[in-house]
Amino acid sequence: MFRLITPQTEDELGRYYDFRWRMLREPWHMPAGSERDAYDDMSSHRMIINDNGETIAIGRLYMTPDNDGQIRYMAVHPNHRHQGMGALVLMALESLARQDGAKRLVCNAREDAIPFYLRSGFASQGELSEEKGPVRHQQMLKHLDPLHEVVRHPDWCQELQDLWQSQIPISDKMGVKISQYTGYRFEVSALINANLNPNESMFAGSIFTMATLAGWGFVWILLKERKLPADIMLVDSHIRYLSPVKERPRAVVTVENLRGDIARLASGRKGRVEVEVNVYSGEQLASRFTGTYMLFPSQDECDTVC
Repeated sequence: MFRLITPQTEDELGRYYDFRWRMLREPWHMPAGSERDAYDDMSSHRMIINDNGETIAIGRLYMTPDNDGQIRYMAVHPNHRHQGMGALVLMALESLARQDGAKRLVCNAREDAIPFYLRSGFASQGELSEEKGPVRHQQMLKHLDPLHEVVRHPDWCQELQDLWQSQIPISDKMGVKISQYTGYRFEVSALINANLNPNESMFAGSIFTMATLAGWGFVWILLKERKLPADIMLVDSHIRYLSPVKERPRAVVTVENLRGDIARLASGRKGRVEVEVNVYSGEQLASRFTGTYMLFPSQDECDTVC
């Protein structure tokens, strides 16, 4: 199981910087401490850990005076490469950059990491440089659209919407629609008037259904990102109702609300993920849903909603 966190405690930050040194500086025979710089205190940091607290992947975002989102210190443990861990960290950092109003992301990628950044929407700028040490680097750039205009893979979102409509007809009657998918954030909405109880608020069952679909849909689309076809089944869930939903029902899930072992599917084994979904009434948090979904390797693209 893995989860994406923001290192904050002394222990978490210690493990974060130790991993940065071991992955990015020790191979160059550079001393401990060389992995840090003057911008760390002004930056946003993310790392993925497993259930044992071991670090799997890290990355940092620094907003430059020109309002560029600068990506640095991206690293993934060798045992977890090609499992989508780096992409999850990069998605989280990109989302932070968008929220801060960045118009583009910039980075200096090691030569062997260039294909990763190209797959993530970056473009190469200029020639390979040897000014950053014994490994050649390439300046990379990614232009960012305004956050409110972002819909990543609209064809996949439509495919998912059609899947819900055909396999779960009640979702259509509830007016459940995909509002946004950015690679980091997934949001669905519902029609309030189609889900009102006698107290003029949303039925508890409708809230639960919308949250279940949001969690299931986010897992489905992340598996599409990683080309891992699977059948997805909800096996456990818990929901806490905090306040009534009386306007604009929305269910939101982000990469940071996900923990699990999706990578097991690549070797033909069952996986499991736990997703936390926040349900809002307008801008007010109204419910918090946690769902555990089992993932069963599939040979085709046909998924079953359970």
